[in-house]
Amino acid sequence: MRPFETGLFLDRIPYVTSGSGPDPIVVLNGGQAFVRRPTPARAQRDARRIARLLPAGRPVYVLGYDPVPSADHSIGTIVTDVARILRDEIGPATVMGISFGGFVAARLAADHPDLVKRLILMVSAHRFSPEGRRSIDRQIDCAWRGDLEGFLDEFGLVFRRPWLNWLIRWRFRRERTRLRETMNDPAVIVRGLNAVAGEDFGGDPSWLAYIAAPTLVVGATRDPFFDVAALQETARHIPSARLHLFERETHMLPVERARAAAKVVKGFLAAQPFAG
Repeated sequence: MRPFETGLFLDRIPYVTSGSGPDPIVVLNGGQAFVRRPTPARAQRDARRIARLLPAGRPVYVLGYDPVPSADHSIGTIVTDVARILRDEIGPATVMGISFGGFVAARLAADHPDLVKRLILMVSAHRFSPEGRRSIDRQIDCAWRGDLEGFLDEFGLVFRRPWLNWLIRWRFRRERTRLRETMNDPAVIVRGLNAVAGEDFGGDPSWLAYIAAPTLVVGATRDPFFDVAALQETARHIPSARLHLFERETHMLPVERARAAAKVVKGFLAAQPFAG
């Protein structure tokens, strides 16, 4: 098992890293990185899970998010932070965005093409599906009202396997008495979700044409947040993109089908750059 170390970039952006050397991979984590109260132990568990999707032998950085986001928190402010980290600390890298992190990764690649050598959007697209957007709006409403139980209920059917959906609901019920300890400040959750909900990502996808990096879009045909139409639209507008869809899988594809997803990612990273 590869060793992991934790630290802070810009004195506020948490990260977990493993390995050293050239050709780094930078991972922009999903929304769980700001929905749950961040701890080094939780960040390391996330990093170990994510590392299973990536080839061994390359340095990996898994970035979290500002624990005290400002009132103007947006995808743009997150991109500015990540670009500064790459420019000053890590260097140009392969960038993988998972779910929420995919919004950041795609914008980073479009705005700073010199910093992104290859781009991977894992269970993510440039916009939500209609169902996904409604779910995000409900999450924001629950978090705004401090209804953390209602917030977690939105995640009750994200797995393909029924027993895992049952397990996650059971776990939520067990944790109800300590939700305030394990969940982040509702204001932080709202600002994180508003960073994507506050923009009309689907209105004009033309900015995707500025992504110069060879791109892999990995999605699932039963993902409630990013449907096939959104995934196809994303891949179609990026000049050098290929789309790999997993049939009958859901948003938890990277967890339930980690080996299969890793095979696709490793094949993409090992291949020569391709034309769109």
